[in-house]
Amino acid sequence: MTRHAAPTSRPDRRDYFSRFSRLVAGTLLTALGVVLILQADMGLDSWSVFHQGLEKTAGVSFGTASVLTGALALLLALWMGEAFGVGTLCNIVLCGIAIDFLCAGGWIPLSASLPQSLLYLLAGMECLAFGTCLYMSSRLGSGPRDALTVALARRTGRSVGACRTAMDVLVTLAGWLMGGRFGPGTLLTALLFGGLLGWNFRLMGFAPASLAQENCRETLRALGGAGE
Repeated sequence: MTRHAAPTSRPDRRDYFSRFSRLVAGTLLTALGVVLILQADMGLDSWSVFHQGLEKTAGVSFGTASVLTGALALLLALWMGEAFGVGTLCNIVLCGIAIDFLCAGGWIPLSASLPQSLLYLLAGMECLAFGTCLYMSSRLGSGPRDALTVALARRTGRSVGACRTAMDVLVTLAGWLMGGRFGPGTLLTALLFGGLLGWNFRLMGFAPASLAQENCRETLRALGGAGE
């Protein structure tokens, strides 16, 4: 479950600059991962299936669908009593903007062969995993979907893992019904991503459960006292 950190008595602005840098880098890297998986054309990860379905149904861009979904997840989490951080808002807005920028610019062409698709898919999953590790190491707030998962676990009394699995299944089904792409890539992502994420956490030398995430009030209070 998400824990919230109390700021130190003498916060350092340089420390916050480093943390915000990791937050932005991680968010941009996850956006790159999403676009790589999208351009692999083998089927999307669970939430991206939903975003693509919403894109087709509502007539919005993929990035806008990501922002709307993240905002809805955050509102539901807030309604259930879960806090959020500066990083949560950054995750919602910046990731969606970056996805649309990469798609509109044609920076990553659509895969033209199976080997290229597999390369895109694996590279995309690694970008997602490493970007998530960078983002979480900033300790500036959990992502909106993570916040909703924790809130559901508290409300239902079920484990966080069970709530996340149930939510992923539901959003995948809803996205597929709206026209999102479900395929081999969806299954490969479901099977491999968890292990890849754990490997990246070990590579960076920290456990996500050991990190205390700051909420917005704590971050603003700490920055207000930094350098005093």
